[in-house]
Amino acid sequence: MQNKKKKKSGLKPGLIAAGITVLAYAMLFKFKGGWPSYIVAGALAFLVGKIVSIMAQGVDTSKKAPSQQKPIEKTGDAAVDGMIEKGMEMLKAIQAENDKLPGEAISRNIDEIDATAREIFRTVAEQPAKAPQIRRFMEYYLPTTLKMLAGYSKMDERNVTGAKADAARKQIENATAVVVKALKSQLNNLYQDDILDISTDVEVLETLLKSEGLVDTGLGSMVQGSK
Repeated sequence: MQNKKKKKSGLKPGLIAAGITVLAYAMLFKFKGGWPSYIVAGALAFLVGKIVSIMAQGVDTSKKAPSQQKPIEKTGDAAVDGMIEKGMEMLKAIQAENDKLPGEAISRNIDEIDATAREIFRTVAEQPAKAPQIRRFMEYYLPTTLKMLAGYSKMDERNVTGAKADAARKQIENATAVVVKALKSQLNNLYQDDILDISTDVEVLETLLKSEGLVDTGLGSMVQGSK
């Protein structure tokens, strides 16, 4: 999540911890030392509150930092490599807009879009022949997502309010959820041919085994029977 969201989530626990610290100090020492004791109590409360606030923010493990992500290998095909590079640049721009947004729900969707899109690019890098299948993804899905988020963040930066603005924000949030589903379908579609190839291999293997008298039933039936 974004740093500003994490700080906001840690603020309340920090304030509560600071208040509890002051109460505990008052109960134990009753501020017997005069004004210096108030300074000590305040400093102690600030320190404890800061520590609790930082701990409450937690560490983002939803995705790796860019430097920790496994790089996508070059294919040697200039057109495919250029497409992937362009797509990765759009993802960076999308995440930059995401960092400006206050809503956690929409940010989760964007994180999921980012992760799924990277898998799509990785799949195409491994099998460049699949590149034509992601043309709509490249020419429409990613650019439109970036445009929507830029509009969303601009409304927030300029404090645009009102029923129409709220409706537009909600519409964009819903749209990001739709994009998540679309990208997952896109990723699944990239593997359809592979799935068909595996099914064909299994069918051929079944036929050969049965023709040689090594089995008297299909592999599918054998698997079901073993459960």
